[in-house]
Amino acid sequence: MPEPVVFRPRGGQILAWVAIVVCAASLVLILVTDGPLAVVLWSSPLVLIAWIAWLLYVRPSVTVSDGFVEIDNPFRTHRIPWGDIDDIDTRFALTVTTTGGRRIRAWAAPAPGIRRALATRREEVAESPGDGDTRRPSDAAGTESGDASLIVHRRLDEYRRTGGAGRTGGSVSTLGVARIAVTSVLLAASVVTLSLTLPHG
Repeated sequence: MPEPVVFRPRGGQILAWVAIVVCAASLVLILVTDGPLAVVLWSSPLVLIAWIAWLLYVRPSVTVSDGFVEIDNPFRTHRIPWGDIDDIDTRFALTVTTTGGRRIRAWAAPAPGIRRALATRREEVAESPGDGDTRRPSDAAGTESGDASLIVHRRLDEYRRTGGAGRTGGSVSTLGVARIAVTSVLLAASVVTLSLTLPHG
C-alpha cells in the first residue's frame, strides 16, 4: 500500500515562518526591555499574527491516499472518497467536484497569479491531465494548483483502472471547531489589548 502523499503550499510558507519568528522575537524583546507584564499585554496581538500565518499558509494541505483525497482548509476539512469524485479543475485553485455537484476548493493549491499565468507557454501544459482545449496555465507543472492536480489525477486514474469507480457518495466535511475557537479568542483579546493601549482621540 503506497504511503499517503501530502501536498502543502510552497509560496506562502517562507513568509509565514518569517512572520512567526518575528512575532516570537518581538515577545522576547518586549520581555527584555519592558518586563513580563508588557509581554502579557502584547502577547495576544503578536500570537494572533503568528497563528493566522500558520493557519493560512502552513497548516492547509491536500492528502492523497488509497481511499480518498483529503482537503484540509483553514477552518474546514473535507474527505472525499475516490468514487465520489466527478471532476477535477484548477481554474481558481485545485477544485474537486463530487458526484453530488459540490465543489470543494483547496486552500493549499491556489492557481498562479496573473503574471505567472501570462508567462506560461503552451508546452508547459501539454503533458497536464485533461483535454487540450480545457487545459489552463493553472494546470502547468511547477504551479501549486498544477502539481496538486497531477497527484490527484494520477491516483484517481489508478483507482478507476482497478475497477473502483461507481461507488458514489461518502464525502465528509468537518468543521475545525478548535481552530475557530482559538482564532476567536485571540481576536477578541487583541481587540481588548489595542483598545487599552492605543491613544484615544
